[in-house]
Amino acid sequence: MFSLKFGGTSMGSANAISQTAQIIINHPEKDKVVTVSAMSGVTNLLLSAAECATKTDKICYKNYLQEIEEKHILALGELVKDETLYTEGAEFIKTRISGLSGFLHALTVIGEVSPRSNDEIVSLGEILSAKLLSLHLQDLGKKSEFISLENIVSEMFDEDHISADKQFFECFSQKLGKLLIPLLEENITPICTGFFGKIPGGIVATVGRGYSDFTAALVGKACNAQEIQIWTDVSGILSTDPRIVKDAHVIGELSFNEATELANLGAKVIHPQTIWPAVKDNILVRIKNTMAPKDLGSAITKLGKNSNYSFKSITVQKDITVLTVRSTDMSESGILANLFQTFSDFNVSIDLVSTSESSISVTIQNGHKNLTNLITKLEEKYLVEIIHNKSIIAIVGSEMLHNIGVAGRFFTSIANANINVKMISQGANESNISAVISGKDANRAVQVVHSEFFAK
Repeated sequence: MFSLKFGGTSMGSANAISQTAQIIINHPEKDKVVTVSAMSGVTNLLLSAAECATKTDKICYKNYLQEIEEKHILALGELVKDETLYTEGAEFIKTRISGLSGFLHALTVIGEVSPRSNDEIVSLGEILSAKLLSLHLQDLGKKSEFISLENIVSEMFDEDHISADKQFFECFSQKLGKLLIPLLEENITPICTGFFGKIPGGIVATVGRGYSDFTAALVGKACNAQEIQIWTDVSGILSTDPRIVKDAHVIGELSFNEATELANLGAKVIHPQTIWPAVKDNILVRIKNTMAPKDLGSAITKLGKNSNYSFKSITVQKDITVLTVRSTDMSESGILANLFQTFSDFNVSIDLVSTSESSISVTIQNGHKNLTNLITKLEEKYLVEIIHNKSIIAIVGSEMLHNIGVAGRFFTSIANANINVKMISQGANESNISAVISGKDANRAVQVVHSEFFAK
């Protein structure tokens, strides 16, 4: 059994959905469960509608909902020719849009969107796209069933007593298995929503907008999948961002640890949370290209495979702020614990950390809403320096464990391009090295490092 996940570009239009359906039909594996994201742009439209509702602008949010309805009705007309199936789809779309309109109307009175309300709004995108794909497959004469996972959590637990721990996900996987395996036994292909229900803190806020990757991984775990395939718009994980370096190449195989490092350091192909269920059950994850289905893609395995290069990939994170906290005695007992607790209290995530005898520097994303309050709190005890508009360039790969001089070449290539390094951090497992540089130098730094290590 394979778990297949198709992202927003794979579901972006009627033509894209048709191509996705052909991939499903022609897939060599008979048993497969499909998980989908919303059509391209729909999540942004839904978030805009929610923002309008909080401003009590009824006309504004209704305009967004009308645009969403028209987009899906138009796609339905292109994808479904059978009159009965078309009528079912049109009624489904209109009913769901009407339901959300009533929900948003209620929010105009409340004036704010809670994390759970936000989930309720955003989930509509995947519900509509999954229904479209399922109806299209049925229209082509294939056995398929639309599966909405939006209520699966509330059917299992009292939402107020859910903890997002391993026990929860074990129970969740068992519930998924009981739902999906009987369909597979009848040769029916389930088409699931990426959204799997409201959880405390909100799934978007807790996991992020890439949560459908995580859902596909949980489906893979639940159904004892041989492989989890993430279908996107690139032919795998690349040596760097192809928008910056045109001759970036596909990485054939990498380890779970390397993929996690890349995801956490800014690679957008796969969601970091996706890796956990796969690691636990040792399920191969493969990144595939919807537009080039015959490409092999990138395989993510437990141990990975060393490449012929000094490392596997270069990532870049832009719009970074560096905070440097200074104290007369950084060796004071508990100072690091207190600092990190302060960041946690203001819900500010730290990317990199670098320490010295008198200071500690950390990086966070620019423009964090709690940044001003965090700095005010830190300044009660420490001297704080803030530098905005920085970027993080990182090299990732287990090959560094066995290659002498990689760090020297990395920093020399940056220095030869007359790019100054503000901060350095190396992972404890010696599989990544990161450098903080000026934001204006980010693309050029990636280009010179890629040329140094990957030029043929």
